Amino acid sequence: MDKNEDRYFYSTSFQLACFLYSKGMQMSSPKDLENRQKEFVFIKNEKLDELVDCYKFGLKEEKELLINVKDYEQSRRELLEILNN
Repeated sequence: MDKNEDRYFYSTSFQLACFLYSKGMQMSSPKDLENRQKEFVFIKNEKLDELVDCYKFGLKEEKELLINVKDYEQSRRELLEILNN
């Protein structure tokens, strides 16, 4: 196993990236993929793993899924800016 697999979490989902970024998860530079697609790269930690599981499998009533609209929108704008540069 590549040691980077243990250190980083990769996702092409813009919505998941916005969620994680707005929750304060540390992001590295996005990776370029084929067909002009980007892959978001986050530094892995226990909290990130919990948030990903909650996002993918949690019930909509879970408090961990709640995000302040302003925080989410700011994160979305920042990620779009990163993608467009």
